[in-house]
Amino acid sequence: MNQNKIKWLALILMVIDHIGFVVEAEPMRIFGRFSFPLFAWVLAQNWKRRKPNSSAKPLITRLVLFGIISQIPYIILFNKLNLNILISFALVVITFTQIHKAQANRKIVIVILGLVAAQLWGVDYGWYAVACPLLMLNLKGKGNQMWWISWILINTIYAATSGYFLQVFAILTPLILAYHSPAKDRKPTAIEKKFFYYFYPIHLAGLAALKTII
Repeated sequence: MNQNKIKWLALILMVIDHIGFVVEAEPMRIFGRFSFPLFAWVLAQNWKRRKPNSSAKPLITRLVLFGIISQIPYIILFNKLNLNILISFALVVITFTQIHKAQANRKIVIVILGLVAAQLWGVDYGWYAVACPLLMLNLKGKGNQMWWISWILINTIYAATSGYFLQVFAILTPLILAYHSPAKDRKPTAIEKKFFYYFYPIHLAGLAALKTII
């Protein structure tokens, strides 16, 4: 699979997860556990490919803008006041940017601040929303032993502390990424780029409406 196909897979799994939430089908939600880590991996790959010294402000602005648009249907659908996943990713990009700018001995401080900010701001997935993309940023090939230990650890801790034990299935996400073929990667079209941003609030609104009916 190329990167675009993995992104489409993440979107499909997200929709399955959200439908599973509405109809209360736990098996569907298990499939959904792979969605966020896959999106996190795509974000990490795009960050690695960015042009040197390019500004992240347009990406952050776009994420925040569509995050604001998505917030009301998100609250109605999930009945919680957390900030939605687009805001989570905006914080991730801010954290990536500050880590890139920081001196080597200060990078760990930026990581900690990012984790704390995610938890305090109440973004979707909390501290895990930053920890997961950071690990994906450092995933090389199939991952070494230390990477896998860290990956299993953060998913287990998040599953235990959040009380949502299905999250442990996310540990298997790198097995999907093993099918990634970098040679087949291509630049997404302008329509593909815009589609994902528009689709997120639209599908949340549609499912929120469905929830009120059933």
